Amino acid sequence: MLNQFKDNITHIVLTLFLILILSHFIFFLSQVRNFNSNYTSITNIDSLVVLTGDKFRIAKGMEILSSGIGGKLLLSGVNKNIKLSSIKKEFPKYNNLFNCCVEIDNVSLNTFENSRETFLWLKKNKYKSVLIVSSDYHMPRVKIEFERFIDMKNIYYHPVKMDNDISAIRKIKKLFLEYVKYMRTYISIIV
Repeated sequence: MLNQFKDNITHIVLTLFLILILSHFIFFLSQVRNFNSNYTSITNIDSLVVLTGDKFRIAKGMEILSSGIGGKLLLSGVNKNIKLSSIKKEFPKYNNLFNCCVEIDNVSLNTFENSRETFLWLKKNKYKSVLIVSSDYHMPRVKIEFERFIDMKNIYYHPVKMDNDISAIRKIKKLFLEYVKYMRTYISIIV
């Protein structure tokens, strides 16, 4: 009788735990879906940072820079074996911007390091505002990491929508992996 009671309690606790995780994952998905750019074309922004990783991020950053928003752009998290000239070849219509206004960070290997290197770059160049460009599913964690280092009121975010060409299963895997990273980051801050 006692063993059956313990088994029932264990099942109830596990079920509640799974419901809690699933509920929080749904909350995370709503954050991703509802994360909007918090700047306008008239917002005075003097720097841009693109977190590399998914395709379309660099293209979106270059598009924003070419529209006159931000004076300099940092590509953060570029593989140490890739040179700026290689990236420049991928975006020939922005050659003039690459020549004057784009720098790369080959140090960062993860979002925490992206935020640290961005902080150092902003401080070194005395920038007063920054627009962070990354994938939409990445933004909740980006916001946590960047606000850990960057204590400025003029920090803005621009989410790039997830690639629609990937399968639903790959999207769910990508979102769940990001959720796990988000939770790890969140817990590391509150503990």
